[in-house]
Amino acid sequence: MKNLPSFFCLPFVLCLSLLLPLSSLLLAQEYDDREYRALAQRKPIVDYYETVNDKSFYQLKRIHGMKGELNSYSEKLHNLQDRFDKIFYGLSSKGNFQTPFDTTMQPARPVVKPRTPPVMPKMEAPTQITPRYQEPVEQAPPENQLAFNVDSPGTFSRDDQSVSTFSPDKQGGSGYYFLFKPGVAIPYDIHKSNHSYKRFDPGFSAILSGGFKIKNFKVGLGGGYKNHSFHDTSKLRSPDRPLTGGSETFAGYLDLEYTLPIANAWEAYFGLGFGYHLTLIDDNQDLSTRKEHDIFFTGSTGVNWNMSELFALSLGYRYFHENEVPAHIIELGANFDF
Repeated sequence: MKNLPSFFCLPFVLCLSLLLPLSSLLLAQEYDDREYRALAQRKPIVDYYETVNDKSFYQLKRIHGMKGELNSYSEKLHNLQDRFDKIFYGLSSKGNFQTPFDTTMQPARPVVKPRTPPVMPKMEAPTQITPRYQEPVEQAPPENQLAFNVDSPGTFSRDDQSVSTFSPDKQGGSGYYFLFKPGVAIPYDIHKSNHSYKRFDPGFSAILSGGFKIKNFKVGLGGGYKNHSFHDTSKLRSPDRPLTGGSETFAGYLDLEYTLPIANAWEAYFGLGFGYHLTLIDDNQDLSTRKEHDIFFTGSTGVNWNMSELFALSLGYRYFHENEVPAHIIELGANFDF
């Protein structure tokens, strides 16, 4: 350095004085960056709250929102079940839906109470040692269940499990009913006398009735119609000629019926009817029509298949009593409840 000129030494010294602080600053910054990255990897980012009450209030708001979302999801499931029942089974739940959570009460911020010094309870000698392990206690299933089986058209509950959103048995309640039951009438009485021999072929019958429904009982008014043709062997004895006409019967009566559930959507019914009838018979000597009227009685029994809460099909037997042509009837019916 002593051999170098002075004008070379001055710039060299100035460069050293500038580079030394800059290098130390870069090293310190690199060290700080490595330390920050190491701390960020060890400590996750979490939410920070000023007080515990703020955190509690925030969690309550989140829980309240989750309840609303679960209610919406449950309603969508209910609508899907209701549409499925209507399309595939013709059934209706009549809007029987309840949300699982009550969201009417909005969460409120906790009220901070002043702290009081804790009171230490008096220690008493233990009288009984409680074992650490206890047998789990089975809890009863909740009354309002949300789970259901889509492919089960049975009763409302079975084996403590909800299987549908309605009860097709239609237990209880009151309303109105209307029945229409056509059938095949089979006569069983043959009239033999000195004047005629009368035998009838199977014929057609129809029953209409309607009235009030109170629980399992039905009370109303009914009307019946039945006709038969003479059998080929029917004839008048004096003068000897075949009978070519037949008979027609009109009846009105008080209709009484009781239904008894037997299995899922099936129920048995038992009916009685008392009234009056008018019968028209073509058996005079000139083959003209003769009238006959008297007390009317009918009794019926069979089964109903409830296809929905409003409509059911029935298959049954009926005894149709009258003096001229009493008959056994096999009938197929359509029942409407509303």
